[in-house]
This record gives sequence, structure tokens and C-alpha cells, in this order.
Amino acid sequence: MKRGRLALLLVAGLFVFGTVLIAYLPASWVVMRLPAELQFQCADVGGSIFEGECLGASLRGKRLGDATWNLKRLEILRGRLVGDLDLRGALNARADLDVSFAGSGELRNLTANFPLDPAVLPAAPVDQRATIVLDLKRVVLETRAPRTIEGSLELQNLRQVGARPLELGSYRAEFDGKAQPDGNSLGQLRDLGGPFEMVGAVTLTPPNGYLVQGTIAGRTAQAESLVREITIGAPPDTSGRTPFSFEGSY
Repeated sequence: MKRGRLALLLVAGLFVFGTVLIAYLPASWVVMRLPAELQFQCADVGGSIFEGECLGASLRGKRLGDATWNLKRLEILRGRLVGDLDLRGALNARADLDVSFAGSGELRNLTANFPLDPAVLPAAPVDQRATIVLDLKRVVLETRAPRTIEGSLELQNLRQVGARPLELGSYRAEFDGKAQPDGNSLGQLRDLGGPFEMVGAVTLTPPNGYLVQGTIAGRTAQAESLVREITIGAPPDTSGRTPFSFEGSY
């Protein structure tokens, strides 16, 4: 009987010790053990894995800003990240999280504002600049890839830079958050003013593909000349708009 009680006390003591250890585990301990292939670094780390900050965050050598987070303790023990994340700097973003360690779950109230610039986004075109603005009520993720989106994405003041600078306008894609039978996520695309009149659709296809298609027309002679160039002389319809389509992956 005494041995049984001693064993229970040892188990209880180990449980309490483990709980306290996890509760106060420094965030720096976790950051230092992130996989090297992520290429994620912090100039300085403070707080714990539940309430902490990463100052001077960078990804693949590109500075992002200062990140802070607040996570629910019990949810982490269940293998989920539930809480909020805030990033301020070259990339400004905020979101409420409810995702598994594998990257499946939901992001809610996601807002973000950042430049389309290779200095911030390595994959951005070197000859184009813009501001990307996200206002998403809900994003359903499956293994870190978006499956359902509700909200809007804006590409503001898109322009070509370099030897032939050119203003290209602003555009908005609105997603209704409805799941499609084929697993795709569909958004409606339109221009917000500028040299081109555009309407169309954006389709996100699993696991990481996209398709953009619609019609485009130039509001000026120069813009219409460019439309003829990029659509390789495709004839316009009866309303003067020319169909276009392109696809890729992210």
C-alpha cells in the first residue's frame, strides 16, 4: 500500500514538474530548435512559448518585423496552437489561430499589409511593385495550404519598374467562404480603377495551384495597346473586352 502511494506521489510530482516546465519554457529554446530548412531567425527572443516575442524576425534572410503571440496552454498540450499572433514591421499582420502542429485548422480575423517587393518576398517579381492588403474573416487550412477563404485580397497601386515604368492599377478579389464540391476556393476579381478594366475569377486549386481568368480592356490607347500585346492579338468580344487566362502555383 505504501509503495502504491509512493508511486502515485512520484507520478503526480513528475506531472506537476512537467507542467511547470512547459508553462515557463522559454521561447528562445523553441526558436533555436526550429528546423534549419525553415531559415527563420530572431534577433532577440523573450517570454515563453505561450506569451512571447520575436524581435527582428527574418525568413530566408528577409526581415519581417517584430512578432508577438499569446497561446492557450492546454491547447498546446493537445497538439494545437490556439491564440493570436501579431507581426509589425516590413510585413504587418494579425490573426486568431486555431491550428494543429501539422498546419490544419483555421485562421480568423486575418489582416495583413505588406509590399510586393523582392526585398520582403523573395518570390516577388523583380520588375513589379505593389501593396498587398488582406482582410479575411476565415481561412480553413489543410496541411498549411488554404482550402476555404472568406474575405478580400487587394493588390494596390501595381506598377512596373525599371527601364519601362508603367502604372498598372489596383485590383480586388473577394472570396465568399463557400466550399466547392471539387475542393477549389473561388473568388471574384475586379479592378479598382486605373488604366485597365478587368472582371474575372480567381480559383485556388489543391494543393497549391491557382487559376486567374476573365476579360480585360484598356481605358486608354496605351493600355489597350498593351492588352493587345499581352493577349497575343486575341480578338475582343462585342463589348470590347478581351478574354485572358493564366495559372501557376504558390
